[in-house]
Amino acid sequence: MLRLFMGTAETPIGMDEFLLKCPCCEGYSPADVMIISKYFYFFWIPVFPFEKDANVICRSCGLKRFDMIFDYTLINNYSDVKRNFRHPWFTYILSALFMLFLAIAISFEIF
Repeated sequence: MLRLFMGTAETPIGMDEFLLKCPCCEGYSPADVMIISKYFYFFWIPVFPFEKDANVICRSCGLKRFDMIFDYTLINNYSDVKRNFRHPWFTYILSALFMLFLAIAISFEIF
């Protein structure tokens, strides 16, 4: 019952092809990578994102790897690529509403 009102969810951010080291092929080969953003929600309203995962499919051997953490250990040029896969704007809705409420409360000296 509690899972209905709060929990985690995920949404795909994007997909691209990268040259990655495959543990099955034991070499660098092109792979399709789908980046997924995970976020917390409360009453079906996104609160904030907390992680990015990658689903990887090797084009040479077909090896599928799911829920790999999207960071510099997965992709060599991670610092160049990470800005192409940002968390969606809607995953910050509840955090933005809270900050707006706090700013209004401070400006009108409610507290």
